[in-house]
Amino acid sequence: MLAAKETGVLAQNALCCTTPMPVQEGLAIEQRLLEQVTSGRNRWGYAIWRCHQALVVPRSATHKPGFELASRYCESQGWPVVVRSTGGEMTPQTHGFINLSMVVRSNGVKTGIRDSYLLICQPLIQWLEAMGIHAYCSHVDGAFCDGDFNLVVNGKKIAGTAQRRKRLKVPSSTGQDEDTAILLHAVILCDEGLERIWKISNEFYKACQLPPFIIGDRHICMSEVTQQHGESFISGAMRDLDKVIKQHISLF
Repeated sequence: MLAAKETGVLAQNALCCTTPMPVQEGLAIEQRLLEQVTSGRNRWGYAIWRCHQALVVPRSATHKPGFELASRYCESQGWPVVVRSTGGEMTPQTHGFINLSMVVRSNGVKTGIRDSYLLICQPLIQWLEAMGIHAYCSHVDGAFCDGDFNLVVNGKKIAGTAQRRKRLKVPSSTGQDEDTAILLHAVILCDEGLERIWKISNEFYKACQLPPFIIGDRHICMSEVTQQHGESFISGAMRDLDKVIKQHISLF
């Protein structure tokens, strides 16, 4: 089932690409995973990827009075602004972050918000634990894109999660028309100098005439905990995550 290892091409329903790609390509891969499950072609799919630096914003951000000015300023600083179709808040991306996009179908089972978030949080906690990083789910005041299902280490955000649901286009396996595809996404702070990221993020908010709220010391990278750095650390962590997710998701 595993396909397209170490490339940016999604051949079937699984991908682990350690080479940074444009964020638009990563979002497109995520969308194709969702379409494969909603069409009934696959029961599940996932992609582990990283991308070039950008600020990814929801479409609602384009209606803010200073959006165009903010976008031009951020791009001049090397931070292009990319609009995504889903909601939420701005999410910064860099090659030092790891993205996990995962899609599963509900198989006729009504899955609550908490239970579906745990589908992505539990394997991530297991993966981090193997590296000596003890994480748990919680909100963190002052964190970017805050929510109850951040992964947190010592009170600091190490990963953010989000989800989206879409009804399947085919009847459910139980004969009921209630199957949905659940798209889960996590961005994991792996190995990156974070202060510059929160600086440009808050500058974007200011230019959009929104109050800047991101507090730098409410975040932590994996590298800070493990004292490991560099490309080999990031790539190795991604390959280890691939093994954990493959084992976890194949149960669906």
